[in-house]
Amino acid sequence: MVSILSVVAAWKDFLWPLLVLPDPARQPLSVFLQRVSQDTPLNSLVAGLVMASLPLIALFLVFQRQIIAGLGAGGLKG
Repeated sequence: MVSILSVVAAWKDFLWPLLVLPDPARQPLSVFLQRVSQDTPLNSLVAGLVMASLPLIALFLVFQRQIIAGLGAGGLKG
């Protein structure tokens, strides 16, 4: 159930800006990369996808200890 809700939330975060933000300067990076994917070479598109994921990876690495502790604390009883 949680995975279905996660997929629906991710799709909503992609679909809503795609429909209501026609200006490319105001679109999120995921929508912009999808719009330019037809005209962009594959190596440039992959570079854009990597650059889009780097801030999230860095954020995870900075807060990794707290994330793992939170996951462990939520799974213990007592």
